Amino acid sequence: MSAPAGHAAAVPGVHDVIVVGGGPAGSTTGAFLARAGRRVLLFEREPFPRFHVGESLLPATLPILERMGALATVAERGFQVKYGATFHDQESDFQRTFYFLTNKPWPSYSYQVRRADFDALLLEHAAKHGVDVRQRATVESVAFDADGVSVSARRDGLPITARARFLVDASGRDGLIATKLGHRERIPNLGKVALFAHFRGAGRLPGRDEGNIFIYVFQDGWFWWIPLANDLTSLGCVMHARTVRGWPGQLDELYAEMIRRCPRVAHRLVGGERVTEIHRVANFSYMNEPLVGDRFLAVGDAIAFVDPIFSIGVHIAMQTGELAARAVDRALEDGRFMAARFAPYQRTVERGLGPLFRFIHKYYEPAFFEVFLRPKTRWVLEAVLSVLSGGTFMRMGWGTRLALAVLFAAARMNLWARRRAGRPVESRLEW
Repeated sequence: MSAPAGHAAAVPGVHDVIVVGGGPAGSTTGAFLARAGRRVLLFEREPFPRFHVGESLLPATLPILERMGALATVAERGFQVKYGATFHDQESDFQRTFYFLTNKPWPSYSYQVRRADFDALLLEHAAKHGVDVRQRATVESVAFDADGVSVSARRDGLPITARARFLVDASGRDGLIATKLGHRERIPNLGKVALFAHFRGAGRLPGRDEGNIFIYVFQDGWFWWIPLANDLTSLGCVMHARTVRGWPGQLDELYAEMIRRCPRVAHRLVGGERVTEIHRVANFSYMNEPLVGDRFLAVGDAIAFVDPIFSIGVHIAMQTGELAARAVDRALEDGRFMAARFAPYQRTVERGLGPLFRFIHKYYEPAFFEVFLRPKTRWVLEAVLSVLSGGTFMRMGWGTRLALAVLFAAARMNLWARRRAGRPVESRLEW
């Protein structure tokens, strides 16, 4: 994708903001800033479209797409619609489907997307609104001073230099700012590995449930089952890193063995054919620092990546992208770019991530998972669905917070009950 006609080349003093990374976080940040009239230069290392994991969108993502003017295009692309999420616990053989609610600030549905297509759509949308997009451009260095930021990159072997008033780190797992100016903190016990591939001809449910994401929890880990359009299914197995390290054979053999150990998955795959290679993603739970600084901030995976059990990656990327664009636009307006200026952005991001981190840690405890699948009241169910829909970045009312407290208290009581009954209580984080 080349720069839109009429936009200035990347020369010193031209751009308001340089965005490093063209995934959902970078595209969203750039699009919102460009729509606000800001001059944005975006560097993306890879040519799009490119394969990426994380195909399930949350309902709370759709209003962001609408505000950035991209929802109609997404709706026209024919992505698989989903209305809920189904969880199955192999230990108890209990299954529960959660359908998204209709009385929320987001719709009661979302989409399952092929990330190659979805990410390319967002990057094209950003370019359409004026972002100067440079693909196959790898950022090699950044330097901040009192007046702005200088960036050196290389595109097709040729050097590029650019200067702007502000930098947004949307470099994903590479963590440009954390690597050069800070550090990455691994989240204890969330050091997992995912093996995943696409299948054609796998079993699909009829009617409204066809697009549901399925989560299958079994002794050795858990599977995601994501139905995509055109009879494709994304199937991934998440297991502890030491399980992979201890496997004596090839990864495709380990993947097949995990499928064999989860009969529900194996049954639905009868008649299915794997049509992609088996991909591997490792060590995917971390927090990066710093999140903000003088003349920079981070968005999306450059902030953190957490276990994908609740399909929150794209939502975090786009939500932080919108919040960042708002904060940067205000800073450009008043000319104040010190780190303290972006403290409200950091607080909002941390407040949104907090409940998700807690849910993910608790999810791996059998006592919590059992209660999670069987909420006792509609009140608690709605609180659970608010989290599953992506609502944690909005200010939760006292009723929702109290309902979540009741849920966690019920899980503690269930922990005692399971222990007395001699049932497993050890966190599955120890897989």
